[in-house]
Amino acid sequence: MLRKSPAHGADKTMMKRFLSLFCSLSALALLLSCAPATPVSEKPGRASPVYIQWLEEQAGLRRASELTSIVSGSSLSWRRNSRESLLPEGVRTWFRASPVLTAWSGDRSFLSVFKEKGLPARLAGLGIQGVYFSGTADTGDEWAGHSPGTGLGEDATGLSFGRTVGKDEEYEALLAALSGAELPPGGELPPAHTGMGPDFFLALRSVRDYPGLYAMAEVPGELWPLLPEVKEHEQAALSPAQTAALAARGVMAPALVQDAPGFLPMPRGWAATGPVTGVDGMKRRWIYRWAEQPARPVLHWDDPSGAARRIMEAGLIRQAGLLHQVLVGLRAAAWMGLDALSSDSVPGEELEPGLSAVRTLARNAHRYGAALLLEDALPMEKLALLQRSGPDFCFDSVLFPALEQSLLEQNALPVKRSLRRSLRLGIDHRALWRGTADGLPRPSARTLLPLMPEGWERLLLPADGSKEPRLNAPTLAAMAAGVPPGKRPESALLPAVRDAHMLQIAVRAFLPGLLMLSGSDLSGGLPQGEDWPATPPLWQLDAVPSSRRGLPSGIALYRSAEADVQQTLKTMLSAREKCGIALGTLVQVPDCREKSVLIAASTLPSGGTLVFFGNVSAESVTFFADFPLWSRASSRSDLLSEAPVAAESMTLPPWGWRVVLLQ
Repeated sequence: MLRKSPAHGADKTMMKRFLSLFCSLSALALLLSCAPATPVSEKPGRASPVYIQWLEEQAGLRRASELTSIVSGSSLSWRRNSRESLLPEGVRTWFRASPVLTAWSGDRSFLSVFKEKGLPARLAGLGIQGVYFSGTADTGDEWAGHSPGTGLGEDATGLSFGRTVGKDEEYEALLAALSGAELPPGGELPPAHTGMGPDFFLALRSVRDYPGLYAMAEVPGELWPLLPEVKEHEQAALSPAQTAALAARGVMAPALVQDAPGFLPMPRGWAATGPVTGVDGMKRRWIYRWAEQPARPVLHWDDPSGAARRIMEAGLIRQAGLLHQVLVGLRAAAWMGLDALSSDSVPGEELEPGLSAVRTLARNAHRYGAALLLEDALPMEKLALLQRSGPDFCFDSVLFPALEQSLLEQNALPVKRSLRRSLRLGIDHRALWRGTADGLPRPSARTLLPLMPEGWERLLLPADGSKEPRLNAPTLAAMAAGVPPGKRPESALLPAVRDAHMLQIAVRAFLPGLLMLSGSDLSGGLPQGEDWPATPPLWQLDAVPSSRRGLPSGIALYRSAEADVQQTLKTMLSAREKCGIALGTLVQVPDCREKSVLIAASTLPSGGTLVFFGNVSAESVTFFADFPLWSRASSRSDLLSEAPVAAESMTLPPWGWRVVLLQ
């Protein structure tokens, strides 16, 4: 940890060097101002030059050109090795701060509230080592006049802060507070599948190279009868028959690699626009690739204009340079297999151009002094290949949703099988980022739906028909403990909910990798009421917060027990840092006669072996640890209390856990 590690001086020097890397760019902050311009209406007929000019002033691609020109031809591309991350080894426990997953009172921005409430110092006091900001960009929901309840901030449209997030000067003030608490910041790049904003609107009007930004193609007028009937400026997904008809006429490939069943867990396909009048007065209709939903068009990494590359490179310059973020997140799933299907498949090529994009962005993130984190919950089978492409951290598809399945079934077998399979696949657990369910949609979470007690599914599934439940770790704990859906736990059930929640964090904390906590981990947010609108409970920064643009705050479970929960987290995170498990190596997942007990053994960088024991059931269990690493150890001590541990039987309470250091 930066504050107490023996390498504190070296880490601090490294951070200072990073923070000064792009100090000469500060004058460009005005380019990133998020103050919304006054909307300009578009009149019927030919696109108004005033409207087009107004759109370009908001567009990310225009700002991308201004940002990339700073680095082009300068020494900034040559100061650092592209294959090594400068993220200090002592920064492996992070907190995700998301305005759309947070409730607070008043009209102040999220960034200003975060600073004014002293959150940097409070988080550092818990043992948090970095703050990762997500969902902060301007979104397609905002451009459509919707609440962020639909996209939860994941449908970013550009390179500026969203309207309720804050302004550049507020971020600079918060950055000073983070620096005072020795907490480096992180943040997100634009996603591979964006929201619909000014860049997409300009692409539809055939403005310069904007169409090259997206995976889209113009449809000749004689083929319009093959498209769905939609009004001007509207879109509709293509049916399989419509897609096949267009492919037969050469407008698109018959199939893409990512269209194979089971290739990606996210919905994807082609959509068509209605007629749109371009800047030249001509009406056009387009088809474009979408992911998750038709309102999420996919950027075209391979387009010869390089438009998508420019906007992503500009995002890196902004995040790592202007915002001084040492951990940069990317959602690249929509690029995986975005290529025409071929009968001659080459092993490893099926993820292109996604692998090439990730490799390029990871190398350039390293040049600018940041580490790259892949946000996508991709199948575990693809993790080893992804890790070799260069990102520093990939989403932990090993524990999620296997751990949650074990919790709901009260059987450790699913998570044990997943961990063992990861070892056979050669996955590097040190390069995984492990986060509890935090309310953001994860396609793999749909496998948990059949396991949920009656009534919970209805509360957690969006009304749009999506099968991605919006759940968090406290909600999963409430299900496992038998809390009725939408109800506050009775006092007798509250300890069980808290223990089942802390167990989810402990499993992740005492395995190798980067740990990511969320606001709901601090507040214990649960849905409230039988008519919950399928939005995740929000992290509450006030005792009685007002809802944020239509999002309810829910139940803050730990409001009365906050001190106890925070002490548990503080003890857990302190022990995690002390033993160095984040950089350890998972070596074994031993059997146990008790079906509810998970055992995971990892070797530590400093020597010795750390063994995690966890009970995923509501019943106390007594068992014998019977595996060679345990029996051959010369000493065994409890990591938290440092008390000796006998080699004989061990008892774990309901949802209990224990960590033992072997020498």
